[in-house]
Amino acid sequence: MRTYLLALMLLLSLAIGQLNMARASPSAAVQNDSMWIDSAGMLHIFGEVKNTGDVWLQFVKVVGTLRDSSDAIVDVDYTYTRTMYLPPEGVSPFDLTELDTAKSARVQSYSLIVEYREVAPIPQKLVILNVVDSKNSLGWLEIVGEVENQADQVSMYTKIVGTFYDETGKVIYADYTYTDPSDVPAGARYPFKMTLLSDERSSKISRYTLIAESMNSHYTSVPEWPFPGVILVAVFGLASILIARRDRSKRSPVT
Repeated sequence: MRTYLLALMLLLSLAIGQLNMARASPSAAVQNDSMWIDSAGMLHIFGEVKNTGDVWLQFVKVVGTLRDSSDAIVDVDYTYTRTMYLPPEGVSPFDLTELDTAKSARVQSYSLIVEYREVAPIPQKLVILNVVDSKNSLGWLEIVGEVENQADQVSMYTKIVGTFYDETGKVIYADYTYTDPSDVPAGARYPFKMTLLSDERSSKISRYTLIAESMNSHYTSVPEWPFPGVILVAVFGLASILIARRDRSKRSPVT
């Protein structure tokens, strides 16, 4: 009888282990990307990485291969998503910039590869509140608001990341700023201001998302706002352990 029970417990343990292994499936994909050459002649590839797996990710890197009209490689460059951490089903923007204007003018298409590390989740602690947007006299979009720290420790270098979309859902800009002051005490609420330094980009924005992230505690919050106006706040939390890699490529034409 005892042997039977031990065998049954062993089988159950193996089954649970296999289920956990099946659930731990990291993956990520680029979506809603677009290409833009700014007034200085530099090429920008904007987009966002979505965590399509069921584990948390960090240090999400986007590598771009830039090609001309004959499909020859013009350049290879990389960037990271604007946030350090990415929860399951979460998204984070990126801005891959080609600084060489001569190369920028030659680019007609590109492919993107995503690389990352796995992390473990932690409690949600930051909340973005009281967001207001407007345009200044130069036609630049300005966003002001507050970040509340609901943790029991100081939120250091509290960063706010913005993802900006056009009416088709493409990412056409990505920016970031910090609360002022950047270290938010436990239970405190500090303001921030984000200014998009482009009237051309500002005029095309139909909605945007904001993400608040703390560098020392790794907790974050993610609300989404239409432009103009406010409708929704959703909160996430983050942390770190483990290392993994998964690649995904895609080819996109110039828009």
